[in-house]
Amino acid sequence: MLDEYIVREQARAIDQWNASCASDDALKRQIRAQLSEGRLGSVNGVSKSQRGTGRPCVVCRRTIEPTEVEREVGGQGVVLHAHEACYKPWREESVARRAAAGPVLGRGGTRRASL
Repeated sequence: MLDEYIVREQARAIDQWNASCASDDALKRQIRAQLSEGRLGSVNGVSKSQRGTGRPCVVCRRTIEPTEVEREVGGQGVVLHAHEACYKPWREESVARRAAAGPVLGRGGTRRASL
């Protein structure tokens, strides 16, 4: 009886993990599309974690519930809010996008080492 329960729980955990990985890939694709279409700005700088405030997530558009962690991100004259689970791939895709763009030229045509 206990063995059957353990097998069921392991199978359920594997199914949840597989679904999570698939949804992570889908979320990353969604973020890449939003970044390339200009519907989502690139994360660059400091963010602050806090309890969810009921605001919509800038990435997935779902409400950030008080039981969830919310990231507050300063943008170009605005403050954006994202689920912790949405913020991490948003940040990763933003970094990858900047890296793919290559070095940025500073004043006088000199290369800057960091953004």
